[in-house]
Amino acid sequence: MTPEQFDEAIKMLRSADPMTYEDGYHFLQGDNLIRYAPQIVCLLQSEVDPDMRAKFVELVGDADLPEHIPLLVQELSNPNREVRFWAYNQLSLSIHESAKREAQAYQRSHPDEDFY
Repeated sequence: MTPEQFDEAIKMLRSADPMTYEDGYHFLQGDNLIRYAPQIVCLLQSEVDPDMRAKFVELVGDADLPEHIPLLVQELSNPNREVRFWAYNQLSLSIHESAKREAQAYQRSHPDEDFY
């Protein structure tokens, strides 16, 4: 994936059309996701729209890199339910035990969430 293709995939993620979004999401998987994970983290950190922020959280979690665990944990305190859901979901599905522990700790400390 070239930088131009990455930019196009991000535009697709921002589309209101569900199929366009899905195409962009799937384009950003596997090697492409690992390669562009730092840029996706930057996009996440600067994103103010909760829906897009949730999409970036999902992608960061899909990358499942240990260095992103603190970022996902931070997103558990986001005021938006969808962002918290994706942060929790991605931590709980991680291959990293420390991420799973963070998800379990969140579940214990926030029993009223409706997405467990």
